[in-house]
Amino acid sequence: MTKRAKKEERPVPGKPEEIDPGERVLAWVKARQRSLTVAAVVVAVVGGGVWFTTTAQQRREAFARRELSQARLAAESGNLALATNDLSRLIGTYGGSRAAQEAALVLAQVRLLQNQAELAIVDLERFIAVGPDDDYQVQAHQLLGAALEQTSRFAAAGEAYLAGANSPGFDFLRSELLLDAGRAFVLARDTARAVAAYERVLTEFEDPPGATEARLRLAELSRFDIAG
Repeated sequence: MTKRAKKEERPVPGKPEEIDPGERVLAWVKARQRSLTVAAVVVAVVGGGVWFTTTAQQRREAFARRELSQARLAAESGNLALATNDLSRLIGTYGGSRAAQEAALVLAQVRLLQNQAELAIVDLERFIAVGPDDDYQVQAHQLLGAALEQTSRFAAAGEAYLAGANSPGFDFLRSELLLDAGRAFVLARDTARAVAAYERVLTEFEDPPGATEARLRLAELSRFDIAG
């Protein structure tokens, strides 16, 4: 050959080869295509799971609410045995739902109407121990106090009423519970605690009718102490 073969050009060390930006993006996408697809699937699955769980909870609550309405109708019609059965089944099937918590209170009322205070006490103590929503705390303690009074455990009834008054809830119910506690402590011959309960009504709830009744009860206790 007359001319020396031209040497094959090699990249200069340290000088990066020029790559089209579009090709670089395409290469990046291809390299990560599988991981991006997996991530998209994971997001879809998580989103679907949240939706399914929320929908399932709503359906469960709706079913429980329908059964609660049927049980209430049975109680209102005077069929307390059927109401008791329906309410017990609802609580066992839909435990934790708001309808089931409401059913626990209705069941306690039905038991008291059937003169089954002991059963009501057991049910209510179990219900309170689980930690119901704030909406049901006060009413549960009020019913427990009533059941304890029905069994002549007046001091324990007073404690139950006080526990309800110390729970989050509507003020008018808490004021009523303090009055209930005062009455129970009077029946238990614990005048000091009765006075303390009535004085709390005057301190924490100034508006009538609670405050008016508390003043009357305190006046009665004062006259009783003088007469004694």
